[in-house]
Amino acid sequence: MSLYPIFSIITVFLALTFVLLHLLASLSEVKKGNHTLGNQFLLIGSSLTTLSLFLYFFFSIVALSLWLIGCGLICYGAVMNGKNNKKFNKSHHLIRFVIDMLITILLYVSLYLR
Repeated sequence: MSLYPIFSIITVFLALTFVLLHLLASLSEVKKGNHTLGNQFLLIGSSLTTLSLFLYFFFSIVALSLWLIGCGLICYGAVMNGKNNKKFNKSHHLIRFVIDMLITILLYVSLYLR
């Protein structure tokens, strides 16, 4: 039996967890009335990456492109929020960026193994 389906499901699950965490964070801030540009970038980026995960098994190149754009918006929006709130924690943003890159590499490897 091939390990590809197991690897692919685990990768998509990790990516979906990452995306939904940022989507919930942005939605809760928007619900509180905090309509900053950083929160809007987080919301748009989370929506794009969620869409890319739904397209992942059908249109792989389009999904990977949407994933990269969405993750860039998530990272940029989070950095903007940190600087606007005067609570910029460099290590937090660095860890989130590394996790983002690891998931992106796993998605790319999963597409390559197809």
